[in-house]
Amino acid sequence: MAKTILSSDQAHTLHHTLYAPKNNAKATLLIVHGMTEHSGRYEKFAQYLADQDIAVLTYDQLGHGRSINNAEELGYFTKSYPVQTVLKDAVIMADQLKSHYPDVPHFIMGHSMGSFVVRNVLQVHSSEFAGAIIMGSSDYNPLIKVALPIAKVLNQLQPKRPNPVLAAAMIKLFNAQLKDKSSSSPFAWLARNPEGVAEYENDPLCGFYFTNNGFWTLFNLMDTGLDKNWAETIDHDFPMFFVSGENDPVGNMGKGIRKLTKRLKKQGFTKISRQIYPLMRHEPLHETDKQDVYAELASWLNTQISQS
Repeated sequence: MAKTILSSDQAHTLHHTLYAPKNNAKATLLIVHGMTEHSGRYEKFAQYLADQDIAVLTYDQLGHGRSINNAEELGYFTKSYPVQTVLKDAVIMADQLKSHYPDVPHFIMGHSMGSFVVRNVLQVHSSEFAGAIIMGSSDYNPLIKVALPIAKVLNQLQPKRPNPVLAAAMIKLFNAQLKDKSSSSPFAWLARNPEGVAEYENDPLCGFYFTNNGFWTLFNLMDTGLDKNWAETIDHDFPMFFVSGENDPVGNMGKGIRKLTKRLKKQGFTKISRQIYPLMRHEPLHETDKQDVYAELASWLNTQISQS
């Protein structure tokens, strides 16, 4: 069931889809998608969970999918306070989902850029959720501090201008980390599964160039969401499940996620789970063995539901 709701920027509507179980829902999950993709890519996974009585809501973030007023807005968030707007929109969607199912545990999941959004949201709103799935994420990267002032100037000068140079540099950096160089696709880093990569390449709502405003927003989300003390306001018994591919360059080929979860446990967090899938890359939900990932995510959710 697809609908729209007004964004906190008061100028756009957020396209979203509710996957409602046929039976009574035992929990809900809000999914926050990644950079240069859209919520429709999570349809199969969302329906899989709905078939297990978990209600799922997916939505297109500003500058993505069908939450744009015209094609030129792809990769552009908003002029004023883009980071705050993106985070407020996530909370709006969480509240929308809760309004349909007020009496069940609520979970949130973010992939890639969406994981940075979720980590920022949890800093303020973790008490409103029963747990979080953090997928395709990363650990702290000091280069963000270098990129931020450059992105700030570009955003001030030409916020709506696409930045293919920066996009190409990121893609080159990601693909350079792959040991298997057999694919000629610039998006090979996304998945080992060629069909998953082809689906992304052939989707007109994927793989577009981020604007200067888009990169400015992304780097700010990373700066606050990946800080070594990003979770200091979250209760230590809050359940978090970190999921990554062993060959995901965003997660430093598994090293970043291992380092991140180890640090959280040292900081006193008691319900940290981690799954790093051998051979998989950035998008486990689009790999050949995605059904195994579906099952493991559902199992984790069901465990948390039983303990809620």
